[in-house]
Amino acid sequence: MNARKAVLRAAWGQAKVTVLRKYLSPTGISLLVFPVVVLAVLWFVRDSVIDGAVGVSAWVFSGMLAFSLIAGAAIGVSAEIQQEREDGTLMRAKAVPNGVTGHLLAKLVVAVVDTAIPVVPMVVGAAIILPDLLPSDPTRWLLFVLVYALATAAMLPWGAVMGSLFRSAIGLGVASLGLYALAIIAGLFYPLTMLPAALQVVGQFTPHYWIGLGIRTVLLDDAAMGLEVGGSWRTPQMVLVLVAWAAVGLLLAPVLLRRMARRTSGSAVAEARERVLSRGY
Repeated sequence: MNARKAVLRAAWGQAKVTVLRKYLSPTGISLLVFPVVVLAVLWFVRDSVIDGAVGVSAWVFSGMLAFSLIAGAAIGVSAEIQQEREDGTLMRAKAVPNGVTGHLLAKLVVAVVDTAIPVVPMVVGAAIILPDLLPSDPTRWLLFVLVYALATAAMLPWGAVMGSLFRSAIGLGVASLGLYALAIIAGLFYPLTMLPAALQVVGQFTPHYWIGLGIRTVLLDDAAMGLEVGGSWRTPQMVLVLVAWAAVGLLLAPVLLRRMARRTSGSAVAEARERVLSRGY
């Protein structure tokens, strides 16, 4: 039990240091530019509507919130895992008793913060300049918290899977582009029903669609249901699908992370360093 407490204490301390260093640096502060740009776009399209029923700004806002959750949880985690394997961070963690476990727990805490960093400024900014975009019903805010938790739980393990599978930055970059492409065909920024039937089927097989659907359930009026597949919010299905994605990811991620940790060695780190010096990636 003392060992568990020590691991948790070390993980919490590492997470605090990582968050402070990341978000008090110029690079971390620059991340606030993205929410500002999004809010500016929402302001300029505030009077536009889709099919005379749904505001464009509301739909785009829900899509940007969903995409921020996906990118923060999956792409951010995968990039850091891939980098830490190559710069020797993971190898150094292996040298400490329970070091890998504590390091991954800290990474989990940091990843949750990473998903919140773009979302919180967007929500606060919308509350100031476009308050009609946000729900006034406390029940819908509770649903938002549920969707946020489910989206994070569904995407974090898959970010770890991506970081474990791809051994180079260029390979991970291609996989990240795949996530962006899925966002395009998953109806995050426009109704999925506007796409051909085949793409509608593909879109519903992605977690992107269900995360976006959950956010839209919170933010949009019931009039928007007519633009959804099946003409309803399908909240029970949304919960079940995201739980399923989380469960499968949680089964795969530990296996792949353990395999990656076993294969990380001094020679592998040196090889990665040589590759970066010679190729630039």
